[in-house]
Amino acid sequence: MNAVTEKSALQRPGEAPAMPETQLNAAQGARLYAEQIKLLYTNLPGSLMATVANALILIFLLRNVISHKALLVWLGVIVLITACRYVLVHAYRRAPMTPADAPRWGFWFTAGVFLAGCTWGAVAIFLFPEDLPHRLFVIFILAGTTAGGVVNLSALMRTASIFILTVLMPLILHLLFADSEILLAMGAMSVVFMALMLGTARRMYVTTLTSLNLRFRNSDLIAYLAKEKESTEKLNRDLKQEIKERARIAENLRQSEGRIHALVDNVLDGIITMNDDGLIATVNPAAVRIFGYSELEMIGKHFKMLMPESEQDEYDNYFNDYKTTRNGKMTGFGLEISGRRNDGSIFPMEVGLSDMWFDDWHMHIGIIRDITERKKIDRMKTQFIAAVSHELRTPLASVVNSLELFADGAAGELSERGTSLLTIARNNMERLVYQINDILDIDDIQSGKMRLDLRPVDLAALIRQIIDNNRVHHGETGRQLVLDQTLPGAWVHADQSRLTHVINHLLANALKFSPPRGRIEVQLTRHEGLIRISVTDHGPGIPDSFRDQIFKPFTQADVFNDGARSGAGLGLSIAKAIIEKHGGQISFETGPGNGTCFYFDLPEWHSESGRQSSGQLAR
Repeated sequence: MNAVTEKSALQRPGEAPAMPETQLNAAQGARLYAEQIKLLYTNLPGSLMATVANALILIFLLRNVISHKALLVWLGVIVLITACRYVLVHAYRRAPMTPADAPRWGFWFTAGVFLAGCTWGAVAIFLFPEDLPHRLFVIFILAGTTAGGVVNLSALMRTASIFILTVLMPLILHLLFADSEILLAMGAMSVVFMALMLGTARRMYVTTLTSLNLRFRNSDLIAYLAKEKESTEKLNRDLKQEIKERARIAENLRQSEGRIHALVDNVLDGIITMNDDGLIATVNPAAVRIFGYSELEMIGKHFKMLMPESEQDEYDNYFNDYKTTRNGKMTGFGLEISGRRNDGSIFPMEVGLSDMWFDDWHMHIGIIRDITERKKIDRMKTQFIAAVSHELRTPLASVVNSLELFADGAAGELSERGTSLLTIARNNMERLVYQINDILDIDDIQSGKMRLDLRPVDLAALIRQIIDNNRVHHGETGRQLVLDQTLPGAWVHADQSRLTHVINHLLANALKFSPPRGRIEVQLTRHEGLIRISVTDHGPGIPDSFRDQIFKPFTQADVFNDGARSGAGLGLSIAKAIIEKHGGQISFETGPGNGTCFYFDLPEWHSESGRQSSGQLAR
């Protein structure tokens, strides 16, 4: 709905009027028009009562000079129109009013005004008496009705204009065409009166619009001020909250800074910061303790002062390589180098480097760890393992051989009790030998000394042999070892004794976790271009909490079906190292109560080419 200006005094039906001296947008015009319609319907009940009263007075005074039939017909029309307009008022009050509905209600209101005006205008044609006194009275009634309509209808100029014209025009025409000079004069006066009423209606219309506009502006201003007040109060609350939050953050930063200082001051590792030239900027108390220099003696000096002189150039190259590529030998933590204390003594230390940026300020952080005690422990472990290798393996081998001789009858036939005790001793000695070998294997793996004797291996034949040996050894347990699926002609380039160790451990694991008379399935298949060996049991499965630790040394899950624990927890970690040394991978699938399937994948060896396949592992 387009806004207009005060120049349009008469509006088309359904069109929003214009604010005086103001250009309105569509929304403002619709809102204003709806308010005008509301004023019209608010004033209508009083106007209807006045209409009925004037009609009754007119009928009463003309009862002796006008036909009763004509009066009753006219009165009936007035009453019918008035009733319809009253129903319209009632419907308007009950209906939900929106600016979009205003044109429809304005149209029906204007239609009612037009019918009422025509009915009153008909008085000058059909009910106009012959005698002058009654004529004057009719003119007076029509003038009063017009004046009352101007007051009640001036909220909408077109409605007031329609009512004025429909009521007065028939009277003016009747008087102007009369033969009497008095009537002609009264007609001229009626023209002047009609112009006066139109002007009055126009002024009242403008006054009404100005009043509504001011009211809307005041309401909008009040709403705007209330909104701004609410926004200001919210801003004040936000500012107070931000001030509190900043104070809290500042306090946390102070506390965090204090904790960081306490941590740096009390950590056991030395922490040294250096600039890009390698000059020491800060040191913590642990670095002072490790190197024996005071803080003042270290700050501002080159970090090479902490290294043996014979190795300073090499360490200088490491540092320059790290600065250039950020990927040098000193990146991260774990580089073992030599350090020099203030007294000149040399000690082993572990170093890690990282970067620290503060805007445009860049520093290097060095973490120093004295590993003298660790090296001592490593030497002791090496000595212990050597002792185990030389001092235990040979006597144990002799004991095992002796027990074998006893079992073969070298000392004569044994009683049933003696045979049982001999079997227990043999089993425990074999388990002890097995665990000692595991300890020696894990040491070889950790020290990088494990070697492989790689040769073509027929996996199908190897697995059958291993299963047959385990059936003989574990036949009394009642558990079944089954070769569920095999793959003839599957060759790999591997160390046969190491693979045998891996498969034996997986079978021992499955037998240990299987229920009595349980079934263990072994499968030899191809999977994504690789050879896969899998061992499946139907035991309790592996708990979710233990999955990440399953291949770590010296770890065992508490899921044994008989409540016992055996072994040192090294088998799976050794198996993983052996398989990865062969270029393969080992993994498992499990579910609580659904058993476990351990499997490993190896590249296939093709005898015609004399080399392994180049298939990549999927995992």
